[in-house]
Amino acid sequence: MPAFDPEVLADRIRQRLEERRIAFSPEGGSYRPRQLIETVEEGGDRARPDDPIAEPQQGAEGRTYFLYELPEDEDPVEVVNSPDNQAIRRFSLNHVLFGEPVYLGNPVYLGNPVYLGNPVYLGNPVYLGNPFDTNCALPASEPSQWGDSTGCETRPNVLVLDTGLNTTLTEQAREPAHPRLIGHAEIHSAWTAHDTHPHLDSSRLDEDELDTNADGSLDRQAGHGTFVSGIIRKHAPDAVIHAQGVLSSFGDGDDWDISEGINEALSRDIAIDVVNLSLGGYTDDDKAFPVLADAIVRAQGQGAVVVAAAGNANSCRKFWPACLPDVIAVGATHCGKRAWFSNFGPWVKACAPGVDIVSTFFDFDGPASNLAGIDPDQYTGWALWSGTSFAAPQVAAAIADRMCQQGIDAISAADAVIDDGAPVEDLGKLIQAPGAPLWKSMSADCGWDSGGLGAG
Repeated sequence: MPAFDPEVLADRIRQRLEERRIAFSPEGGSYRPRQLIETVEEGGDRARPDDPIAEPQQGAEGRTYFLYELPEDEDPVEVVNSPDNQAIRRFSLNHVLFGEPVYLGNPVYLGNPVYLGNPVYLGNPVYLGNPFDTNCALPASEPSQWGDSTGCETRPNVLVLDTGLNTTLTEQAREPAHPRLIGHAEIHSAWTAHDTHPHLDSSRLDEDELDTNADGSLDRQAGHGTFVSGIIRKHAPDAVIHAQGVLSSFGDGDDWDISEGINEALSRDIAIDVVNLSLGGYTDDDKAFPVLADAIVRAQGQGAVVVAAAGNANSCRKFWPACLPDVIAVGATHCGKRAWFSNFGPWVKACAPGVDIVSTFFDFDGPASNLAGIDPDQYTGWALWSGTSFAAPQVAAAIADRMCQQGIDAISAADAVIDDGAPVEDLGKLIQAPGAPLWKSMSADCGWDSGGLGAG
């Protein structure tokens, strides 16, 4: 392993943050520098003279949102924090949200409280250099007991807003690259990938990209969306999974783009039943991301249940969008108790296992050397990962499966699933997703039967 050099690490962090246009405020929020969102109420006019850099988004109650790129001499934080704006909250930052896998066993502090705006954790060992720019999913083998569709009359539609899905292009059509997802994940007609849409930012690609900076290693959150989709497929084999790319392979997306992703998915001729958001973040004023909150309300208005990761900061601070009204915030457990990294509090409505989860991944062999007979970055379609990111889709799957088994709508199914859960202190109800478990550590760490899970 290379010697740890703080200066080299700091330079790599700065470079990656500049590439992804991510800045942090002292209060722990992350945002796109020089970008500003304006909220215009029904019948009102824009206050800024600048031309918007994107098509406006329509919100609830006649609101319209506009996105601007500010001049270099204007700081969006100063605009947002001005006394006039504090009184009416017309302007807001274009906040950055991140996927929620865990990164280190302890809080990572580099100057500010963590480089990602909040303490970030790693449930798995780090062995490929610094954790900030490393994908910490570990190679694993296939879990046993994968159920097949039961012939559900009306298959529930589950929307996964994430890093996208790993696919392959055949002579007939584009289909999921992982064989376990074929027939379970549907590829929409406007699919975007780097090779077909090189002008798009990577956070808007539907393809789950492996190595966008071509350094021979997996990007930091590459495979996150494919992994989440596998969890849903395992526990709700009758569900139809619809992947929508809203996070880059680095793991970041923002208020504006994630909202657009929701709106695009809702505009298709598909009735979305459950929305999974294994992502989130904080705001400086602890108020909701305005554009994303409205997009979620729109999805809920069409009958969808929204499930979101509660975050990995070991904090009771409200984490958005999980703590929005009527969103099911999902924390992570380990051995039936709160996992050490999971956020918690009265706003967390449900929880599920979140440590050493095994799910679908890439076929990929990275540059790491063989260690004691083990290649630590050779993946054969399966990986092991931890975080509230991977607890949330278990709850989403439980809701989809309940819809199918009882022939009820998503809202009724969600109520039934939560009602049936066992209380866990500060984490709401513990949900047991249908089928054999996907977590690997239970037999070794908790004394439970692993159900024949493959070792990682």
